[in-house]
Amino acid sequence: MTTLDNLHHRYKKSLLSKKETARELNISQATLDRLRKSGAIKSKKVGGGIFFTINEIVLFLES
Repeated sequence: MTTLDNLHHRYKKSLLSKKETARELNISQATLDRLRKSGAIKSKKVGGGIFFTINEIVLFLES
């Protein structure tokens, strides 16, 4: 099972919150914010919240 399939199976959704993403990457939310602001990982704003697509998380992990 690929990382992408694994994440889709575990979460059954395509967007993860900052907390979920930080947990998957094993980093703090502050580090995730720095990565996001530097452009290392792309995010989406939805209803005032910051979210990350599973595809973007996999791209980051593979880079």
